[in-house]
Amino acid sequence: MDFFEYTDLTRQILDLFPGERLEFWVSMIVGGACFLIVYIFQSIGLYTIARREGFNHRWMAFLPFFNTYYLGVCGQKNRFFNIDTKKIAIAAAITEAVLFAMYTLFYVALATLEANNLFETVSRVGEAGETATENIFLPDSFASDHPALAWAGWCYNYLDIILGIVELVYLFILVVILNCFFQTYSAKHYFLFTLACIFFPIQGIMVFVVRNNRAMSYSEYVRRMQEQAYMRYRNQQNAYGNPYERGYGNDPYETPRGGGTDGNDEPFSEYGSGKDGGGDDPFDEFKN
Repeated sequence: MDFFEYTDLTRQILDLFPGERLEFWVSMIVGGACFLIVYIFQSIGLYTIARREGFNHRWMAFLPFFNTYYLGVCGQKNRFFNIDTKKIAIAAAITEAVLFAMYTLFYVALATLEANNLFETVSRVGEAGETATENIFLPDSFASDHPALAWAGWCYNYLDIILGIVELVYLFILVVILNCFFQTYSAKHYFLFTLACIFFPIQGIMVFVVRNNRAMSYSEYVRRMQEQAYMRYRNQQNAYGNPYERGYGNDPYETPRGGGTDGNDEPFSEYGSGKDGGGDDPFDEFKN
């Protein structure tokens, strides 16, 4: 639903200019242009992945709603609680189509209300004394003068609430799909990429970025990381030596006594006596 995110963002920017009337078609054109650019990147990314991995029906990468399903096809090496990713992707595509239809109805209602001048521009004074301009829908004049547009008024007042609920459901399913997709093609940064796509309308850019990465399951990635960590450990062992290489049960710090095979002398030989050290007994003066 990046198209409507870009559209809403454009509308918010236009609202920052005091005294300027909200231009519906400007937001639609600008939002549509931004969406088209990102959409092309995503289509190219998905098609590149599908061709390299040998997936069928690669044309789905270029069609709206179908490409959401194709995210699940490309990310099927990873599952969500042992559920096939393609099945979850079907639910995501259907929810996205319903959400798109509802958004379209909402914006058609909004355009109809604006075309009939059923909004009034009012100025509000904030707590800090600043003045803000806002477009207010006029339900009183609408109800009495435009009964034929009752559907538009209902959509403007209530459809956005339903949209919020459906969008939360879609967002949850999309998080699951993106999580599996990026675990497959960017296991090291999958969490970061998923968050970036959720908070910013850059899903197509992220898909394009990982298009050349080879697919792998997340368990395979973890196993490879463990193997690399073990190899680094073994290399360090070889570089610095293993103090326990003498064998299990031997003291790695044991040294030969009294000039053994290593050529080391007993460190306390000066206090020894007899054949061990050849020195005098330091306690001779106390002996009888």
